Amino acid sequence: MNRRRLVNTAVAAGATVFSATVFLLIALLVAKPLYAGASVVLRRGISFFTEPPAPPGVGETGGVIYALLGTLLMTLIAVLVSSPLGVLTGIYVSEYPRDPLARLAEHASQFLSEVPSVLLGVFVYGAVVVYTKSPSLLAGALSLSLVVTPYIVVHTKEILSSIPFAYREAAFALGLPKWKTVLLVLLPMNLRGIASSLLAAYFRALGETAPVLFTAGAAFNGFYGLLGPSSTLSLLVWTYGQSPFENWQELAWGAAFILVAFTLAASIALRVSVREVRL
Repeated sequence: MNRRRLVNTAVAAGATVFSATVFLLIALLVAKPLYAGASVVLRRGISFFTEPPAPPGVGETGGVIYALLGTLLMTLIAVLVSSPLGVLTGIYVSEYPRDPLARLAEHASQFLSEVPSVLLGVFVYGAVVVYTKSPSLLAGALSLSLVVTPYIVVHTKEILSSIPFAYREAAFALGLPKWKTVLLVLLPMNLRGIASSLLAAYFRALGETAPVLFTAGAAFNGFYGLLGPSSTLSLLVWTYGQSPFENWQELAWGAAFILVAFTLAASIALRVSVREVRL
């Protein structure tokens, strides 16, 4: 008995230490951009969101207006394209597992979800940018949609497959067709899980740098429309963060703060607002 208690105590202590270590690493990872970036944003105020970047080497920092606008438009277009396509494909793969087309879609989604995102960016570069002869916001959105669509398909399929088949049988016994079973029974049961996967896909698109590096360009000082070059906050962080100029480094910290703060706020809001149907 004493030995069993000792083993339980040791396992519990090890789990506590491991959890505390992981929490500390995450806290350190988040604390740096929050502290360094918040000081820049608070010092600049609203002008940080309404001004373009300042020239390198000058005293002022400037703002991230065009990178912020490009981020919002690019990720919004990508998610608006990927969300219905990914969810519908995930439903099809989950509910028709023996269909050859469903199996092909599942294998393709799993393969694309494991492909490095930079390769998808290179593909869009060769398929779109080379022929249009210019990077563009739409090309960047297309590359991001290729990144997040397989992610949504795989997670939607896993979420629906985790529901016991008894719920489907009960719905069929009541005379519901399959599409109503999915719409009225299966999706409401896992609304939070599906919403979380869509939000995670949005966050992944929000933080991707490699695909837009080849497809969107790096227009930090102007907005040139959907067919012109654009930029994102993650691309600004990558470009200005490795700059030798102090004011550009501060701008990169401020942009990183916006990304981290928005991710945390949206994640908390999702947890609070979305409710699942409990049967």
